[in-house]
Amino acid sequence: MTENLQLLELVEKDQLDEVLRGFTQITGVSSFIISPEGEPISEQYNWTHLCSDYCRSTEKGKQLCYKSDRYGAEMSAKLKKRVSYTCLNAGLIDCTSPIIVGNYHIASFMCGQILYKPIDEDCARRHACAIGIKDLDGYLQAVGSIPIISPERMDAIVDFLQVITRTISELAWNTYVHSKQTRRYLDRIINMVSDGIVSIDTHGRISMANDAVGYMTGFNKHEIIGQDFSEFLGDDDSLSTYEKMLSTVREKGHGRAAIQLATASDKKIPVQVSFDKDKEQQAHLACVAVLRDVSQEFAIEQLKEDLIGMMTHDLKNPVFSIQKAMQLLSSGVLGTLNPEQDEVVRLSLGTTQQLSRMVMDYLDIYQHENGELRLRKEILDMRTILRQSIDQIELIAQEKEVAIVYNPPTGALNFMGDRLRLIRICLNLLENAIKFSPFGGTIHIETRYVSLRDCPYLSECLLDRKKDEQHYVLTEISDQGPGIKKGAEYAIFDKFSTSRCRDSCIPGGGGLGLAFCKLAVTAHHGVIGVASPVCSDRKGELYGSRFYFLLPADTKIKFQTAGIEL
Repeated sequence: MTENLQLLELVEKDQLDEVLRGFTQITGVSSFIISPEGEPISEQYNWTHLCSDYCRSTEKGKQLCYKSDRYGAEMSAKLKKRVSYTCLNAGLIDCTSPIIVGNYHIASFMCGQILYKPIDEDCARRHACAIGIKDLDGYLQAVGSIPIISPERMDAIVDFLQVITRTISELAWNTYVHSKQTRRYLDRIINMVSDGIVSIDTHGRISMANDAVGYMTGFNKHEIIGQDFSEFLGDDDSLSTYEKMLSTVREKGHGRAAIQLATASDKKIPVQVSFDKDKEQQAHLACVAVLRDVSQEFAIEQLKEDLIGMMTHDLKNPVFSIQKAMQLLSSGVLGTLNPEQDEVVRLSLGTTQQLSRMVMDYLDIYQHENGELRLRKEILDMRTILRQSIDQIELIAQEKEVAIVYNPPTGALNFMGDRLRLIRICLNLLENAIKFSPFGGTIHIETRYVSLRDCPYLSECLLDRKKDEQHYVLTEISDQGPGIKKGAEYAIFDKFSTSRCRDSCIPGGGGLGLAFCKLAVTAHHGVIGVASPVCSDRKGELYGSRFYFLLPADTKIKFQTAGIEL
């Protein structure tokens, strides 16, 4: 056994103190426990005035006591039994018995500070002068108070001491065996986990790593242990992220981040890492990190994005061709249609317009996520945008006999924006409102100028702009549908989210329309949100939703969003 075992790691200090107190009360002699190097590691019980106030009061005396205790500990450990001897300092009788765990000497139980017979005064003076004691009279008086015990009585005490140390040794051994078994069991469990697990000490070095870390990086596990964790980071961004994460862990106790991990073959793998602070280390930061290789997820996500990009690009032209053909038929240029034909063409045109918007939503989201979104800005009037949107959606509204009510203000509502994308925002919101409106329901649209001081939707997303003097064009679209699921007010704007309705009988869409709306409004430095419910019936049942978005009304606003073209 070559492990550096510590007694206080195997036996609780309170248990040792209880044993020491009991031993001292029964025997009447002093007792304490020392390390193999001779230094005390426990409280000192019933120490004599001579030892505590004189023998260890000078540096020379203290070192002589340590040397004497170390001598006794080494002798008892060598013989593996209790030993009585004369101390090297004051000439008192001391006894020691080794505490041994698996043939490894981890501590010694000391007792004594007694005499078999009184010490000669001249001898006591020599001992005092040898360690630099100035108060000789006090020293001699302390020597006179040392307990005198017969050798037979002391032998009985030391035999009792040996029984106690054997018991402590067995207790420590059982704890050690149990900890080894527990550690092996935990090692098996940790090494069965597919995620990498590392323990990082207070110096930033890896003190433990499971097998998965070796498989992940290609390094031998033993090559990893002892190395600084930062040496395995794949790039400067990952190093910066790691340093920021350490600050977060120091403050909050945990954190997560995405980093690049370097492998033995000089490749980089994307890793999701979770840090948790070691709560036993209060003064310094030590933590455990769980590393999850997300290479496959990244590849799948990239494949999905490439597929979406390919589909949207490839679908755009045929969808637009169908839409133009339907518009040509509907216009009568190719001949007059009878009422039945005209109705079929009108319905087909509405469907192709929906499909066209869906394709464009896919394409815009794809371009935004790849930093390729461009806005073509011009001065617009929100009244015109809404009128054009209502005209395009009218056919769909008529199918459900849903009325769209919009009474525009007399003054223009000007702002800088991308006309086609603003129309698609309105079309998506109107189509959503129609879908969830009851048959024969009504959709209300309101628009006006507002400042943030009088904006009714001063939510968390607007708090950082509360002192902004900028005026905004506020657009509200209210429906009489079942409303939004509680807690889903933010999630419905996420990509592929379909948690819009409380009524599961109403089919959801593809989950991109509202995601596009948020993307486009945010790109215009605006804010979008929803309030629900907004109405109540005679029975007190709540229903209805009101989607709103605000766009900066100042035409001189400077847009600084990356990837957006003015």
